[in-house]
Amino acid sequence: MTTTVVRDLEAKAESAWKNLSAQLVGMTPFMERADEPGEWTTREVLSHLLFQPGWDAVALLRTFAHSDLPVIEIEPGDAFLSPERRQMTLEAFVEALEAQRRSVFGYLEALSETDLTRKARIPLFKTFMGTDEVPIPAFVGALFEYHVNDHAQQLAKIRDAVGLPPASSRASSAAADG
Repeated sequence: MTTTVVRDLEAKAESAWKNLSAQLVGMTPFMERADEPGEWTTREVLSHLLFQPGWDAVALLRTFAHSDLPVIEIEPGDAFLSPERRQMTLEAFVEALEAQRRSVFGYLEALSETDLTRKARIPLFKTFMGTDEVPIPAFVGALFEYHVNDHAQQLAKIRDAVGLPPASSRASSAAADG
């Protein structure tokens, strides 16, 4: 039961994904590069976007409720760089991020309008939303639109630092081009 809310979220997430994908074109040789000393590398940005190893976005979304809201603690600033992720290729990161996004939107498409109003308490969100009671669409929008676009800008800085031209807005998700 795809709702207008889900279609809008998916369109915004797709736009953010295209932005991120465009930033990744030509970045394979620069996985260990940052724009400045002390900043995250391309690998760290991509690992961060996957969240901690084993994280399951759909399992988390299933915990959102209408009452007795679950508390979700988010600690920003962790790259979640595991030994496995230290070995991942750009293509593997892209595939994992695409799978994560597809999984979430596959789940959302099955939800009713009422299901979409389920919430969780997310203390971090109070700083920028004014409330810690966050409905599913706001959480998904924060992750798959704002968060992805924010880190796409970080990747744009790395592109500039390594001498790559600005990303084309027409790039596809086939980012791992070598």
